[in-house]
Amino acid sequence: MFEKIRNALQKGLTTTGNVPMSPEAKQLAAAALLVEAGNRDREFTDGEREAVKRAITEHFTLNADEAADLLKVAEERAKVGMGEYIFTKAVQEGFNPEERGQVVEMLWEVALSDGTLHRMETVMIETLAKEVGLSASECASAKERAAARLGH
Repeated sequence: MFEKIRNALQKGLTTTGNVPMSPEAKQLAAAALLVEAGNRDREFTDGEREAVKRAITEHFTLNADEAADLLKVAEERAKVGMGEYIFTKAVQEGFNPEERGQVVEMLWEVALSDGTLHRMETVMIETLAKEVGLSASECASAKERAAARLGH
């Protein structure tokens, strides 16, 4: 799995022409944004890390080792300058509308996982949702679904 992720990075995260984004590149873009959401309040808790791992495991049907590899790479990529912009652009260009909504829902799930929704997390997710083409009501619905799944 780690090699697939590394190859996705070497090929780039964006699509060219009619070539769709690879599944590994999609996984990395989503996971890096999830890590960014967890870090947004400057405190990436164990609960948020587990929420990211759970979200990518379930959404991308990964086993524990694959999810751990993806999370490791996503955490490293989150340290890159302009990372949020790069991954947001990748989601905007390489994901279909349903997938974009799923990414936003996973972002809300991570942000809500520690029981405290920080203003900076909200701003990041609402801005990202708008940038990838979701309406305010679609973003709010994604937040409600994430909260319901977490029992909030």
